[in-house]
Amino acid sequence: MVVGELPLDGKIVVITGAGSGINLEFAKLAHERNAHVVIGDVRLTPEAEEWIATTKGSTSKVVYQQTDVTKWDQLHTLLDVSEKEFGDVPDLYVAGAGVFEPDWSNFWEDPEVDGYKSIDINVAHAIKFTRISIRKLLSKNKKGVILVVGSITGQTPNFTGPLYVATKHAISGFVRSLAMLDEYMDIKVVCSAPGMVLTRLWTDRPDMSKNYKGIEQIALGPKDIAESMVVLAGSSKYGGGTVLEVAKGQPWREVPAYNAPPPLGVGATPEQSAADLRILQILEKERGVALKP
Repeated sequence: MVVGELPLDGKIVVITGAGSGINLEFAKLAHERNAHVVIGDVRLTPEAEEWIATTKGSTSKVVYQQTDVTKWDQLHTLLDVSEKEFGDVPDLYVAGAGVFEPDWSNFWEDPEVDGYKSIDINVAHAIKFTRISIRKLLSKNKKGVILVVGSITGQTPNFTGPLYVATKHAISGFVRSLAMLDEYMDIKVVCSAPGMVLTRLWTDRPDMSKNYKGIEQIALGPKDIAESMVVLAGSSKYGGGTVLEVAKGQPWREVPAYNAPPPLGVGATPEQSAADLRILQILEKERGVALKP
C-alpha cells in the first residue's frame, strides 16, 4: 500500500499559515484545481481576504477558521471544520505556519522567560497537527497526504538564526521518521524545503533588508514554492519521508537522509555580514555583565 497519485480535484485541503505567503499561494492553486480549502491562521492579510471574496459562489469552497497554532485545542477545532462544512475529513493537510527569528522570539536577543514561541509555532504545531491529521484519516479509513513546510536551513547552519535552523532540522528529521506510514497506512508525510523566498517574512521587516543583502536577486516567489508543493503532495514520484528542496539556481532536489551534499543554488544562503555583525554587537554588550535571574 502506498498513497500514489493524489490529484486535488474534488479533494479537501486544510492549511495552517495560509493567511499570506507560500501557503496562501498554495491555497489558491488547490482551489483552482477544484479542491475545497480550509485556512487556519491568526489573521488574514488584505490579499487573502480579497481572494476569498472572489471564491464566493464557486463550486469549491474556501473557509477561514481563525487559529492560533500554538493552541492545540484550536488545531483540533480547525481540523473539525472540514467535517462540518464538507461532510468528510481532509485529504491533504498542510502544516505551513512558521516564523523566522522574530523580535519577540529569537535566540540572540533572548526576550522570552518561559519558553520559545518560535519552537511552539515551527515545531510543536507541526508535530501535533500531523498527529491529529493521522487520526482523522484513520478514523475514516482514508488515504491522504500530510505536507509540512520546512526549509533549506534544515540542511544548513546559520549563525544569525540558530533557533530557526534548529526548528527546521527538527522538521526534516520528523518527516523522514514517518516515511513508513506511506507503505503501512496509506498516509504520505512529506516536507517542502524552500530556499530563500520573497514573502512577508522578509518584506514586512526593515531589519531583514538591512542585515541580509541581495534577497531579491536570490529569492524565488511564493508561487514557485506553492507549485512545487502541488507536485510533492500529488505525485507518486515522491513517497513518504521525502524532503524536497526547492531553491533558485538549482533543480528540485530530494535531499537524502544520509550524507547529503550541501545545497548548491544561489538561493541557499543570503549575504549576511551585516546580520552577523549585529549579533556580535549584542554579545559584546554582554561581556562582563552579570546574568540577571
